[in-house]
Amino acid sequence: MNKLSKNRIIVILAALVLILLAILILGRIFGPAKLNKPESIAFDTVNGNLLISNVGNGKILSMDDKGRLKLFIGKGIKNPRGMKVLAPYLFVADKTQLHVIDLQEKKISQSIPVEGAKMLNDVESDRYGKLYVTDTEADRIFIVNPGTRQVQSISSPLLKSPNGLVYDRPRNQMLIVCFSKGSPILALDLGTNDLSVFKETLYDNLDGIAIDDLGRIYISSWGENAIYMIPQEQNRFIQWKSAVNSPADIYYHQPTNELLVPLFEQNRIERFKVE
Repeated sequence: MNKLSKNRIIVILAALVLILLAILILGRIFGPAKLNKPESIAFDTVNGNLLISNVGNGKILSMDDKGRLKLFIGKGIKNPRGMKVLAPYLFVADKTQLHVIDLQEKKISQSIPVEGAKMLNDVESDRYGKLYVTDTEADRIFIVNPGTRQVQSISSPLLKSPNGLVYDRPRNQMLIVCFSKGSPILALDLGTNDLSVFKETLYDNLDGIAIDDLGRIYISSWGENAIYMIPQEQNRFIQWKSAVNSPADIYYHQPTNELLVPLFEQNRIERFKVE
């Protein structure tokens, strides 16, 4: 084999390596969207899709009614956890700040720093559009006015790794669960900001909480790998679903009457019909 032939082979091999690298890089950027430690779900009322936060890779995905995933936003976010849609915006908890994402433009319009935050988790709003954000590491609840960017902090011995929260509109209170042993369901009175025990539980490491159209309350437990339901009369707990591993921030989707459960360690979304 002459020198010219050897050089040609080296050039061809180098070109093949570059092509393979390009395919791998483009595949990561433009390839199919995948769940990576899904944490929270919200409904995008502007585009008509569900939104899922990926803690594992800092991306938010959209999912259509057939379960097909697409990248919604993948820049400017580190560890997206809780999300709340107040159209035309999506509010996303990301470590120590709250991102405001334009749903139509699919980009961050502003970020609100939360002084004293360590690991912002779930996000919920009251009837006036004020935002309530749990901080699992700081043992606090932050109240954020998105219009003025003012932030208020609430602390209490009852807040032991607070995680999921949901707005109980009829009683004008936030119900909160904590990622701790024997976590009670807490109630934050939005008129006085007083915190109390709404209901004691025997369950460990509660992550998510949701309320359906009939007022039934659902909580997810990592300790028991289960979803529990409190019926309307609120006199007991019912194990609603078992063998549900790593259930994160559960979400009740009213249009389809389903409870949607991100399985954090399984990289999967479970959809349960609510009867």
